[in-house]
Amino acid sequence: MGIRKIEDEIDLKEAMKKKAAELKMKEMESKASVEKFTKDQLRELAKKHGVLLALTPELREEVKELQKKYNIPSSKIITEQITEHDVLRKFSKIDHEKLGMLAYQRVLMSKEETGGIIPLSEVFELINTGILKGNVEVKDVDKALKILNKSKVIEEIIQLESGATIVRFFPIQYTGDESKVVELAKEKGILTLEVVCTGLEWSQDRALHALESLEKSGVAKYRESILTGKQWYFPSL
Repeated sequence: MGIRKIEDEIDLKEAMKKKAAELKMKEMESKASVEKFTKDQLRELAKKHGVLLALTPELREEVKELQKKYNIPSSKIITEQITEHDVLRKFSKIDHEKLGMLAYQRVLMSKEETGGIIPLSEVFELINTGILKGNVEVKDVDKALKILNKSKVIEEIIQLESGATIVRFFPIQYTGDESKVVELAKEKGILTLEVVCTGLEWSQDRALHALESLEKSGVAKYRESILTGKQWYFPSL
């Protein structure tokens, strides 16, 4: 073998080693980035919603610290990712406990759109997908949510005068003013500043503060147009 060929082979091996080292470094950086993102998500969930996802062993210590910091009960720590296949047993039998946790996890993912206060019918729509479609009924979801409520995973199930069932999945720290606005929203559906001021006999500043607080928590949504002016609507109510 000529010296030139030997040198070429050495150069190739060195280049391959260098490339492998670069790929390893990128992999480590990517893993660190994902881990940081996951931990940031964990903190956000713990702080805003009082929920923790402990889906991987690597996050165990982080979960333990956040649980202590935010005083989160063990019932609010999700330790497994539930799938539709986990819910549907043999012969199309439903595991209602897992159905409840599937609903819980899907509501958690849509928290920004719903605010975590959702009608039973809408919870049904969230889980009536894939292999569950046609195999699950509203009564199954009702039973599953009652199991979650009994084990204190969700906050409460509310029966409205209209007969509709509303489920509050996460703790929302209402002030008395916010609670009164929510009650008014159940009656009116869409609120304006004037409606709140008139209905509750409040000043504009007080009404606006409560509405903006509910908007910030995701329970209320704000919209404005030339025809309707400023309005707050409550998609879950």
